[in-house]
Amino acid sequence: MSDIPEHVTRMNALSEAGRHDELLALLRKSFDEVEQAVAPERTDLFFTMFRWSMLAEEFAPARKALEQAREGQIARLLAGDLYVGRDRETSTEEDWYLRIGCFSLIVQMNETLADAGSTHRLFARLDAEQPGLARRCAWQALPALVEEGDFMLADRYRGDPLQGMDEVNRGVTAFPLFPPPRTAPRLAGMLSNLVKEVGIGVAVLRGLGREQEAVSLRAALLDGLDAEHLREWAARELEEEGALRREVVARQMAQEDQAPA
Repeated sequence: MSDIPEHVTRMNALSEAGRHDELLALLRKSFDEVEQAVAPERTDLFFTMFRWSMLAEEFAPARKALEQAREGQIARLLAGDLYVGRDRETSTEEDWYLRIGCFSLIVQMNETLADAGSTHRLFARLDAEQPGLARRCAWQALPALVEEGDFMLADRYRGDPLQGMDEVNRGVTAFPLFPPPRTAPRLAGMLSNLVKEVGIGVAVLRGLGREQEAVSLRAALLDGLDAEHLREWAARELEEEGALRREVVARQMAQEDQAPA
């Protein structure tokens, strides 16, 4: 018996058949069902948003529908709803980690739509009207703030970009950078996150005209990593964001192909 949910199998079949209208209708139905569920978790919406993002790239009505869904989430967030779906009678701290945050979903939608301006406008409004929520969501908004050139706002929220350094240096003794297939690339994820934070810091400092500080921050990253191979990949990731993730995937796929049946 297959563990793949029926709606996922149906989405795959419609996508392969090129039946875009039917696929979009199913995506919207799946999205609405999650919206009506009590305390849905991130995994409940993952495949729907993955398929929707792919369809939006080639089917204009899917893009339009995604824009409409985004506006609905923005309205919900501004009205005080932090999460997708219906709340439990009593919320828990665990909700923040497991449930689908409205702001997180909006950022994901805007990344699909290549609309950093929408994320920037929403975050600027939160900064003015709900600063506590803005602080909570800032880490997700920072790339859009940098892309839109709002370096002053980004500088107020970016924090210490090197705070993950110790975790990476400890992780190198426990996890391989390129793990075997079907194994989570924990060290690669930690390193990518660290480099991303530093990259944002460098961009903000340069945007504010603080070039020497930007150069010093980049040097602090590379000097602070204990392992040479981590320094090499950090330098590459700074120049080519996503290079490490692509290498991990390529190596795991190559090992899968070489494995005996």
